Amino acid sequence: MERVAFQPDSITEFRYLDARLDRTTGEAQFDFALVGASSEHFTERVAFTLPPDTADVDWQRVDALVVLLGAVLGLSYYKAAAPPLYSVAVPGLTDAALDYLALTLKHGLAEFAYRAALPGLVEPRIERCSGAEPFAAAIVPDGAPLVPIGGGKDSVVTVESLVAAGLAPVQFAVNANAIIRRVAEVSGLPLVTATRTLDRHLLELNDDGALNGHVPVTAMNSLIALIQSRLLGLGPVVMSNESSASDPTLVWNGEPVNHQWSKSLEAERALRDVVAVQAGLTDAYFSLLRPFSELRIARGFAETSRYDASIVSCNRAFRLGADRVGWCGDCDKCRFVFLVFATFMPRERVVSIIGKDMLDDPTQLPGYRALLGLGAHKPFECVGEEAECSVAMSIVSRTGDWADSAVVAALLEEIPTLREGSADLEHHVLDDAEADPLPEPYERARRALI
Repeated sequence: MERVAFQPDSITEFRYLDARLDRTTGEAQFDFALVGASSEHFTERVAFTLPPDTADVDWQRVDALVVLLGAVLGLSYYKAAAPPLYSVAVPGLTDAALDYLALTLKHGLAEFAYRAALPGLVEPRIERCSGAEPFAAAIVPDGAPLVPIGGGKDSVVTVESLVAAGLAPVQFAVNANAIIRRVAEVSGLPLVTATRTLDRHLLELNDDGALNGHVPVTAMNSLIALIQSRLLGLGPVVMSNESSASDPTLVWNGEPVNHQWSKSLEAERALRDVVAVQAGLTDAYFSLLRPFSELRIARGFAETSRYDASIVSCNRAFRLGADRVGWCGDCDKCRFVFLVFATFMPRERVVSIIGKDMLDDPTQLPGYRALLGLGAHKPFECVGEEAECSVAMSIVSRTGDWADSAVVAALLEEIPTLREGSADLEHHVLDDAEADPLPEPYERARRALI
């Protein structure tokens, strides 16, 4: 009998059914369901690294974080139909956790809602079976910092800054591929990994009519990192999210839509605050690079060359089965990173890193125009502000290495004032942006390379 195509409109409820962590294997399982005219069930798995002896693990805090993680992982399955009700059948979520879930649904799925042409942002009614009280006692994680790394420049700057400040970070990755592993190896520091496995039934539904789109992966991976840190008795989770991650991609019906929302200052503060209530963890989560633009971070990366042959910031390289892929040299992320590197590095070095001279390739001009804000809105990608790109292009146009490049020459013809630049814009991009103070020695590490 031929299967009837999945009908998102027939689903009336999403259910978060169960969360369980096996204390002998380190595997957590999360059960979800979409309920309506039909019923679709899913189980997601996250495998953590356990310490050799689990006797000293703070299981109470770990369990509190696992319940919260499941609620956020559920967004991957909820979005298949985006029904008006999100039911939580798992006990243990505080009021603060429900508020965090609502915020993450609204803003973490904002791009999804916009691109799926939904009536507005996603704000389902959230119901739970039973609540939980705030954690009675708070602690400050005081072990070695756990640094999520992605194989690109930003986490390299974080790791090297922490080392320069006398700290001994432990690197961390979810679903680490060959790119991440080779960058970790260059640092000479340990790498801890976790594995996240989506239910394949979701992929089948995506091919069968389910709604699909961007989810707040950074929020999910951050919670996985927080759990991993507690399991190993480590210190705070130290992220590498920059100031421009808070800049919305566009405004839709009066609401900001930000591709990078879960990397934003708002999201950072929200997650830091909720884990303080949900799991009694203070100063457990922050971004070392929060005050800095991508330009400032690129300047910090330029101080070392030993990662040049290892890093890859191109997101196309991180799709499933793409371990051997390097920079594609033809996407918004590659264009942006090439531009900010060109601001502080000689031409030969930038070309050797990316693999091609993107600023001397006329076919890249439309992409660079979009980065500078000459299109409808900046790309749905992890790239800097339009002002930041304009400052970088202005600096590059005044540099002998790049002045005769095809893209630079075309933009100078279109915008004759580009070379003159703007002192106000440069201050906006290169001065410190809003950020929360960090405990010592992390505040010292924040200034080590930037």
